[in-house]
Amino acid sequence: MNINEFVRLYRRTLTGVGVTGSVVRLRLKPIRSKRFRVLTHVSVENLTTAYTKVRLGINSGLTDHYLDELITVAADELAISRSDILLGEGDYFFAELTGTVTGDILVMTCVGWENDI
Repeated sequence: MNINEFVRLYRRTLTGVGVTGSVVRLRLKPIRSKRFRVLTHVSVENLTTAYTKVRLGINSGLTDHYLDELITVAADELAISRSDILLGEGDYFFAELTGTVTGDILVMTCVGWENDI
């Protein structure tokens, strides 16, 4: 398969709100059947305050698979994925933010492409 023969571009920006004392999860919808997605760029940021940790991962139904982690993240600092992320049928991508404060503005942006199986 040629990477230039993808069916559709994929771009999503999700926002969330921080919660003191809780892990906040921003997540994309699960991948539809007979489709796969490649995320070529993912960024996560807390626009309001610094926080403890951000983890990127894939959930494949019952299990979380963590891919990357950044600790001691400054306010308004972009946490960026280091490699392409492949998602198959039923998978969903997520970012977990630890150490946010109630009312923080959280943003996750995902860019990539999709193809049909």
